[in-house]
Amino acid sequence: MPFKLLFFCTLFAVVSCTQQAKLSVSDIKEVAVKHFREKGFHAIKDTSHVHVKKIQTGLDDEWFVAFNAVMSKPVLFLYHISDPNELPHYIPLNNKSEGIIEHVDFENVTNDEDYELVIELHFDYGLAYQAREIVILRHPFGNPAYEIFSFPFEQVWESIDSFDNRYGLPEHSKRIENHSFYEFFEGYILIRGTINYRENHLLEYKWNKEHEEFLLILDEELHEAEEEENKGGIIHKIKGNKTLVEVNAHEEGCLAYLLEDAQGHVLDIPSKIHDELLCSQVTSLSPNGRYLIYTDLEQNAICLYDIELQKNRPILNDFDSYEGVSEIAWPPKNSSKFGFISINQEEFLENTRIHIFTLRDDEQFYEQTYHKKVYYICDITGFCVPQKDYNYQFKTPNLFVYTPDSTGIFTGLKVP
Repeated sequence: MPFKLLFFCTLFAVVSCTQQAKLSVSDIKEVAVKHFREKGFHAIKDTSHVHVKKIQTGLDDEWFVAFNAVMSKPVLFLYHISDPNELPHYIPLNNKSEGIIEHVDFENVTNDEDYELVIELHFDYGLAYQAREIVILRHPFGNPAYEIFSFPFEQVWESIDSFDNRYGLPEHSKRIENHSFYEFFEGYILIRGTINYRENHLLEYKWNKEHEEFLLILDEELHEAEEEENKGGIIHKIKGNKTLVEVNAHEEGCLAYLLEDAQGHVLDIPSKIHDELLCSQVTSLSPNGRYLIYTDLEQNAICLYDIELQKNRPILNDFDSYEGVSEIAWPPKNSSKFGFISINQEEFLENTRIHIFTLRDDEQFYEQTYHKKVYYICDITGFCVPQKDYNYQFKTPNLFVYTPDSTGIFTGLKVP
């Protein structure tokens, strides 16, 4: 038996070497705890201190990623389930202070043939300091993986300044340096929100292949507030690249959006659609910026607006009859197809239905529905949705994948 296979089988003694494909999350946790301890991570005492996520980089290529779920020097182990001969990949984040790894995923952030490992770190120092940082590693399956981007998108300091004289209750002060969110698209990283104490700010980074790094290309204040109120500002005409921006909603339970150009200027769209965007539960913009999908509460429908032709049409009626409607998924770099999941536990045999829309004549989208079981979760209010990218996504324009259960294993659905 080759040395690598012998090494792998010895470590995974909890199952026989002929059963590697059936390794469970609990099996991986047991092995990962041993690896953490061998590398000197003594904060990892048992399997409850380890999180494991199964990720597929292809229909037949599976990985288990194990990472610390408690305050520790952050570290990951990648186990290639599809190839038991491959040794585990050990990835320590040596330049980071003690923290918890909250989330990992593979994303093609650089918009090339390689996928990067995207990590979210949570630094929990109680009342004194709370922070979250995104870290992106290039070539996670190589030796070694290396960091190409990091940013602390949340940073909050809090302290007790005094105690009130009557009840002795503490009086707090809070200092927020960063409170923002990030998004990826076609080799760009956008970060919006409070950044370095500046509210309504935007940072844009672009991948530079020659230097193998993300370069800052835009650092400016967002203009949507004053332009939305039209206090002497200019409402720009539709042209060039467009971005859908989430803003503060004035109504509870609403998500509010504005349509902007690449410079952060609000664009002119029909007033009715503009108003609907201020409380739109399901909202999306196609990769080419031509199609806007939004929730029309007045029509009780999800609608598609063709910005180029200025045509509007409903694509899902009786919106309030569903327990949930998911986010919109688009194929990579493709605006001629999109899909989403609707949930109706009383009407659907599998509780869920997959909706695929395809553009066939340059103007009209045609719908196909598939009665398939897609994994989802419900909140305390009874609102139920699967999670885009984790429970469903387009791998290619003709391959929609989804997870039928909580194992995280994708099933393929070929669509015309």
